[in-house]
Amino acid sequence: MMTQLPVLENLRIASPCSMPWNQMKGDERVRFCGQCLKNVYNLSAMTRNDAETLLRTHTGGLCVQIYQRADGTVLTEDCPVGLRAVRLRIAKR
Repeated sequence: MMTQLPVLENLRIASPCSMPWNQMKGDERVRFCGQCLKNVYNLSAMTRNDAETLLRTHTGGLCVQIYQRADGTVLTEDCPVGLRAVRLRIAKR
């Protein structure tokens, strides 16, 4: 069996969308952006496995919402401490 490289730590967003997450319609995992007319997936509301599976299987043009620490670590649902801090920050907006 082949070992897969970590996907989330290598993720780079070339052109971040300016549409705020809370102005899109949908749920915590996926919302629709009326500006770019695409679904935007919140990788931080998914488990690491679900987020990496989505990134591996989706070909091009994928819009994502992520929360990334200064060290490059992407927060996912698997990280209860980090995700709680993100949710508190969003709630304060």
